[in-house]
Amino acid sequence: MRGHIAKKGNKYYIVIDLDRDEVTGKRKQKWLSGYDRKRDAEKALPNVLSDFMKGTFVEPSKKTFGEIMKSWLEDKKTSVKHGTWKSYEWLVNSHIIPNLGNVQVTKLKPQHLHDLYHKTLIDKLSVGSIKKAHVLILDALNRAVIWGMISQNVAQYVDLPQGKKKKFEVWNEDQLRVFLDAASKDQYYMAFELAASTGMRQSEILALRRVDVDLQTKTASVRQAYTLAEVGHDFDDTKNDSSVRSIALFVDTVKLLESHFRHQDRERETNPLYNDSGLVIQTSVGTPLGPRNLMRHFYRIMEAIVKDDSDFPKIRFHDLRHTHATLLLKAGIHPKIVQERLGHSSINVTLDTYSHVLPNLQESVLKNIGDSITGTRIPTPKTTLID
Repeated sequence: MRGHIAKKGNKYYIVIDLDRDEVTGKRKQKWLSGYDRKRDAEKALPNVLSDFMKGTFVEPSKKTFGEIMKSWLEDKKTSVKHGTWKSYEWLVNSHIIPNLGNVQVTKLKPQHLHDLYHKTLIDKLSVGSIKKAHVLILDALNRAVIWGMISQNVAQYVDLPQGKKKKFEVWNEDQLRVFLDAASKDQYYMAFELAASTGMRQSEILALRRVDVDLQTKTASVRQAYTLAEVGHDFDDTKNDSSVRSIALFVDTVKLLESHFRHQDRERETNPLYNDSGLVIQTSVGTPLGPRNLMRHFYRIMEAIVKDDSDFPKIRFHDLRHTHATLLLKAGIHPKIVQERLGHSSINVTLDTYSHVLPNLQESVLKNIGDSITGTRIPTPKTTLID
């Protein structure tokens, strides 16, 4: 197999002489990409010939990186949940394409992505979001390799920025009590109680059905999650297999649920507009409650508390889940039990998330063992009174 450089117009081309056509006997040629300079074409020729002979040659794609990402994003629409896809769409259309969309995909270099992560996005996004953007780019370019658009995935050579793990704020027992007291008259108090006493995710609370709550055994079974759909909402599978779980309920929570269910029964019987959806948490007319509506109530209650006490810490609704776990660990509950209640995929996730809490537990644990590893205790010296 031979090749040479040919000029056409203002461009230089690599021309590969292929085998003659078996039918016509005519010589076949492959003209590849126009180069601006003859020396660039001459430099590339040996590698192109080598790839042709090995059968690994990939014809350069004329698509831009932006076109690759748009095509990948559109195909992802049918393979992930809508809420997940919306987060992908935001990263791709708001941060990836505006910065690198016009670069021809065959000319995309590791430095392009390095500068995107370390210079452009570092002041706009969290390190976690940058890492997520990188995962999307990796997947899109991997597909481009498989489909023969590019010969290699340059994203695999890029180092990601490092940052401190985002800290979350939690309430102590007194602060949680203040919030729950203030929320006790709210229409959606039961949602706040479940978040604080079970550690369930917001999506799990909004999808919890009455049939999944057993007041006799004092358990709530998490079976589904509230998710956004293209139009309205949907009830889908939980985050992962370990998220499907049964959670033991506190006695007080059971009593509150009994009262809550009686109130729902009265509403169903007396309100002709009531359309019961069978959920534990639902609107005044029985329909599923959306997360935005719940958030409005949550922040309104918290702002009222802060108005009277400026030192009261502001937290997110999701931090009620962290508060639940932290209070259990502080009370000496084994991390394995906390993992099961939260539905973490492994105990390592629990230990990593709440590692800042665990060292504080060591002192109390050692006190329970004794004054030495064998469990013995050092006698306290008697004091002698001298007149």
